[in-house]
Amino acid sequence: MALLFDAEKHEYWLDGELVPSVTQILRDQGLIDLSHIPSFILEAARRRGSAVHQLVHYLNENDLDWGSVDPAYRGYLDAWIAYREEKRLRIDVCEYRVASRRRRLAGTFDVLGLIVDPSISSEDGVLIDVKTGEPEDVAADLQLGGYLGLSFEWGESDPRLAAVLSRYQRIHRIAVRLMKTGRFVAHPYRNPRDTSELYALAEAWHIRHARGAIVRAEDVAA
Repeated sequence: MALLFDAEKHEYWLDGELVPSVTQILRDQGLIDLSHIPSFILEAARRRGSAVHQLVHYLNENDLDWGSVDPAYRGYLDAWIAYREEKRLRIDVCEYRVASRRRRLAGTFDVLGLIVDPSISSEDGVLIDVKTGEPEDVAADLQLGGYLGLSFEWGESDPRLAAVLSRYQRIHRIAVRLMKTGRFVAHPYRNPRDTSELYALAEAWHIRHARGAIVRAEDVAA
């Protein structure tokens, strides 16, 4: 099992092969189109999302240096704390990389664990993606569908992940949008076709890529 991630380039290498990420598939296939948003706004959103995800990860790992928390992002962190406390979230694994050799695809999900919610059985788990923007803008339903499918396949050769997945009868998918006000909004996704639709997009991506129809930014850089 060889899944490597280059954080600087945000690239996934599976058994020595560069493979696309779930978010790259969605972007290249037109499901994520932010071209209408000014570049300075997108860059600010990117920095915010990256910073908040890092804070959430450190908190989930019980390794957060509170003195390092930028006041500009404290509200988002408070929103995640509020979600964890309200739902009594138990985190099994977080920031976990998964992949599919059959689909030549990879990604990293935020949280897999257990929550207390009247709409979810106590025997079911939850796969959570943390957002600071509107989940629908980035096709979070298909994104989480992809992560779910990859998790089950990767679990076939990853004992740690397999042990976690075996605890639950089924896994629910939820995008949790964090607000700077300290509030959160949970977006559950229940369409069983989300995984298969993401896989269809990935298959089309590979066909297009093989025929040179997808051009990477670095291919045209001056």
